[in-house]
Amino acid sequence: MTRQDHEELFEQRSDRRASRNLSVRIQGADAHGVQFNEQVRSVNISPHGVALLTERDLSHSADLTVNIRRHGNPRAGGGRADFQAHAIVTYVLPEGGQNRIGLCFVGATLTL
Repeated sequence: MTRQDHEELFEQRSDRRASRNLSVRIQGADAHGVQFNEQVRSVNISPHGVALLTERDLSHSADLTVNIRRHGNPRAGGGRADFQAHAIVTYVLPEGGQNRIGLCFVGATLTL
């Protein structure tokens, strides 16, 4: 699938994307089976997923754990808990010397 194909699909999504540069921790195994735990930056975010940039080589449909500090549910004493979710890689696109990956949260919704 070309970048243009992906951009056309982006326009058809039901969720609105917000351009946000958030710190996101991702954990899982790369395309070579090597376990990693990496802090990256988001490109955009929605209630059901996030796009981010990484130098990692990730496979389509890879399982990852995502953690976004202070973007979970409100805490009783004030502030917000960390958001943590299981996610699936929905696309991988080369971008410069990095890969832009799209993640879909599984069984979780991010409150923006």
